[in-house]
Amino acid sequence: MANFGELVLVLGDLHIPHRASAIPEKFKRMLVPNKMQHVVCTGNLGSKENYDGLRDLAPNVHVVSGDVEYTGPQATPFPETRVISVGEFRIGVIHGHQVIPWGDHMALSMWRRKLG
Repeated sequence: MANFGELVLVLGDLHIPHRASAIPEKFKRMLVPNKMQHVVCTGNLGSKENYDGLRDLAPNVHVVSGDVEYTGPQATPFPETRVISVGEFRIGVIHGHQVIPWGDHMALSMWRRKLG
């Protein structure tokens, strides 16, 4: 059997329960615990329960702070940026609201250099 390395789920801007009541059922069926080795989330989780749900999916969960994070006594402070290694790859993660002007290639390049 071929070895394809580590499986990584990348998602963000869940905004649950503020903009949607739940993850769509078709997508939720693919979220099998321990099928993937990493979850990378670009923020805006919506709740502590959503964060706990990601932690149930994979042994390595990497989250950065979005521009609208959940608050309260159980809030988890997430870093603004993260750099993670998956196999031979280094992956820099930001939410994206830091890229000004939005979508600008030069601004994105600056963040790439900043994250190493």
